[in-house]
Amino acid sequence: MNKTYSHTPVPLDFPVPEFDFAGCDARRWNGGSAVKSHFWNTFSSLLPNIEFCAIVTLLPIVKRIDDAKLNMETSQFCRQEGEHGNAHSRFNAQRLHPDYPFLTRMESWERSLFKRLSIWLPLNWNLALFVAVEHWTAAFSHFGLQRPDDWFSECDPTMFSLWEWHAVEELAHKSVCFDIFRYFGGSYFSRVAGMVLLLALIMLPGIFARMAYLFWKDGIFFKPATYKGLFSYLFSRTGVLRTTFLDFLGYFRLGYNPWNLDSRPLISAWESRNPVASSVSAPQPASSPDK
Repeated sequence: MNKTYSHTPVPLDFPVPEFDFAGCDARRWNGGSAVKSHFWNTFSSLLPNIEFCAIVTLLPIVKRIDDAKLNMETSQFCRQEGEHGNAHSRFNAQRLHPDYPFLTRMESWERSLFKRLSIWLPLNWNLALFVAVEHWTAAFSHFGLQRPDDWFSECDPTMFSLWEWHAVEELAHKSVCFDIFRYFGGSYFSRVAGMVLLLALIMLPGIFARMAYLFWKDGIFFKPATYKGLFSYLFSRTGVLRTTFLDFLGYFRLGYNPWNLDSRPLISAWESRNPVASSVSAPQPASSPDK
């Protein structure tokens, strides 16, 4: 077998479900809770820009990747990110933007920021941003699929299907950006710098601003119960951030590899519940040696 930079042990060929958001209540789709729903609504608004920016960054360098497996996975990654961006953009346009129009302004500002960063930052730092993004999304995806009853109890079926499918594809391609980063000689320092830039410039400001706006528009910004519910959802024993915290810290290990946390059982379980998905995918080797 030819050596490859790729660590991806699963196929990246999944069908795209059809989503009908017409009956979805953007305020209450997650267990009837505005707090839980808006936590994920912030990501639905934030992620399409990141995903489309990743595509714009990666497509021009595909031809420079002289590694057949990684080259193919880069193209598949871009296709999947485009599908995610399109699905969430449809939900945003149909269910979020009409009632929360200022989100469109936030998204426009972020697009301008991404354009500037793509110009100002060297390639490895740009790639490091997406390595960091993929680590965040993979952590949420892995533990979200492990504990759907804790994070998505009594969820709108269409929205659960959207986030479940998104999570499975994020897990399947979670090492692609990391492998591209390594292929182009990315260093530990630039990888850590990418996470710092992501948190400082994009994720934390984008999440806090959106949640504050959504809570304010719904009239719950000044209610103590809002923050009590949010704290419990994020930091309780099964909370989103408490559950994923140790995995987040793993990003800073020298020997970091996204597949140190094996997500194959979760992907296989989803495929067993969605037989069309398993019939579309062809088996691949379980692992590939490094160069």
